[in-house]
Amino acid sequence: MTQSNFVPVRLQDITKSYHDFQALKGVSLDIAAGEFVSILGPSGSGKTTLLQIIGGFTRPSAGRVFFGDADVTLLPPQKRDIGVVFQNYALFPHLSVAENIAFPLRARKTPPERIQQRVARALRSVDLAGYGDRPIANLSGGQRQRVALARAIVFEPRLILMDEPLSALDKNLREAMQMELRSLHAELGATIIYVTHDQREALTMSDRVAVMKAGRIVQIDTPRGLYSRPVNDFVADFVGESTLVPVERVGVRAVRLGSAVLGCPRDLAPGQLCIALQAETLLLCGDEPAEPGTNCLEGTVGEIVFQGESLKASLALQGGAEIAIRIPSHHFNARALPASGSQVRVKLHVEDTVVVPVTA
Repeated sequence: MTQSNFVPVRLQDITKSYHDFQALKGVSLDIAAGEFVSILGPSGSGKTTLLQIIGGFTRPSAGRVFFGDADVTLLPPQKRDIGVVFQNYALFPHLSVAENIAFPLRARKTPPERIQQRVARALRSVDLAGYGDRPIANLSGGQRQRVALARAIVFEPRLILMDEPLSALDKNLREAMQMELRSLHAELGATIIYVTHDQREALTMSDRVAVMKAGRIVQIDTPRGLYSRPVNDFVADFVGESTLVPVERVGVRAVRLGSAVLGCPRDLAPGQLCIALQAETLLLCGDEPAEPGTNCLEGTVGEIVFQGESLKASLALQGGAEIAIRIPSHHFNARALPASGSQVRVKLHVEDTVVVPVTA
């Protein structure tokens, strides 16, 4: 597969209505050729409907879909030259691994000798060389997912669509498959649009992530941009492990939380504000004065829970808000840990201080 095989995708004011319900509300999105973009959002946000419209499985009520300069809005899926990986794999149980992978090639009347070559190459791409004769029923969940991926890439589609393909796998296998998908994307250079409700999955694999809420794209950015610069409280709450606490504006780049005044890295948005306190960016500190470029908060330690690589402690701030902090397990022994009920100070770098507007 070469970069010239892939096309940019442009969505222009896509709307989709089902009777009185509007699933999509004027969604526009530009995806570059060879880009891996995840569509992230809670159930009912419209992400799967959007993917179905890109694939031609559903027609929009209004708006246009372009692959490059070509308007494909009315083209059926089989004429869009796309590969699709579904949540349930959609494999044929009566066919072998190789026969499943060869199916889209046979549908395109590819010569038999080319089919054999392409199937062998696709199997190598997903690390299943030698599995061609096996029945689907004899494969593990992860192996079936690899077969579905091989079938999606074997005919060198212009675009690959994935609809929560890893959701049925257990945690360890899911994380392993995320890394394999990243490697496969790097090898193929394919344009991939990936739907998920799992923010960690989206951040792990994507070049950019589009966060959806109630039929609209709220923000599209790089994973780091979403995490460190969310546009509002919805994105801040959905991406990362944050507690949102109301704050009072006291300057262009400062807010008050209880008795503490906290510096912010950027000019504050107008309107009501809250701070997104991310458990992993809060650090325990002693009684020494605050270092330049840091903010300090005080609170009372609640429950401390061991979670393997880290300890998670609840912390009641002055004013009553309860937040969480994470302490790497190897940083403290049992004697050095703060006791439940003790008063502690935590510091937060100004650059990690995320203050966002509160949406209705």
